[in-house]
Amino acid sequence: MSVPKKLAFVFLLFAAASSASLFLSSADAFQYESKGKRDPFVPLVGAEKPAAARLVDITSIEDLRLDGIALGAKGEAAAIINGELIKSGDKVGDITVRSITKTTVTLIIGGKAHELKLPEEGGQKE
Repeated sequence: MSVPKKLAFVFLLFAAASSASLFLSSADAFQYESKGKRDPFVPLVGAEKPAAARLVDITSIEDLRLDGIALGAKGEAAAIINGELIKSGDKVGDITVRSITKTTVTLIIGGKAHELKLPEEGGQKE
């Protein structure tokens, strides 16, 4: 290898090493600034609210979260409330499941009827 080629090779190697060290040092110094931006870990659909650990412990409709409804071909229905599967007619603690439709679940809590609705597509209905 001739001297000019060696010098060019050393120069390119030095330039590449310098660029890499600049890139690595700036990557280590990166800090995310939220400043009014949304939290990327909060779901876009359906605002989550804390739910009681188990349905047996529920005493108020505010403690319930309707996660989903499944309808079978023969008309049977099931719902997932606070992560637990229930069917029409089930009694769990103070809760009795009166009925399940494709978008709502009617419950009896403390002798009063309450209706839980699935969130509308595109976000939770307020």
